[in-house]
Amino acid sequence: MHLIDIPPYSEDDWRRDREQDAGGEPLTCLNCERSEWFQPCLAEPDRKYRACKICGFWQEADGTPAYRCRMTVHTCTGVIAEGGQCRNGCGAWGPVSWHAGCWRILTPKELGVYKCPNCDVVISPLHVIRWPVQID
Repeated sequence: MHLIDIPPYSEDDWRRDREQDAGGEPLTCLNCERSEWFQPCLAEPDRKYRACKICGFWQEADGTPAYRCRMTVHTCTGVIAEGGQCRNGCGAWGPVSWHAGCWRILTPKELGVYKCPNCDVVISPLHVIRWPVQID
């Protein structure tokens, strides 16, 4: 289904998807029709959405239209102490004085504004990489 044709997504839809996902039934992305990394998500403090980390499909559970997020990666020059982890959420562990492959998924509004909390680099369009599956 084309991104523009995906119907609104509500909190009731999100709750239903969470129950299905918790029950072990895989959910399928409405955009790329893949199921290996599509799920309903909860972010702090109370943001509910569904996301596909194969094609970048994202949709908030508030009735707004679906959109495509951006996968980004940069070389992080921030120090990570012994036993510490990168504050950008990429999963890198210390001790290191820098690390490559520091990745984060950003909404279109965050691109060019978001700063890596570990090294203070502003993540720009230069840091965008392609999703594994390209779809409209």
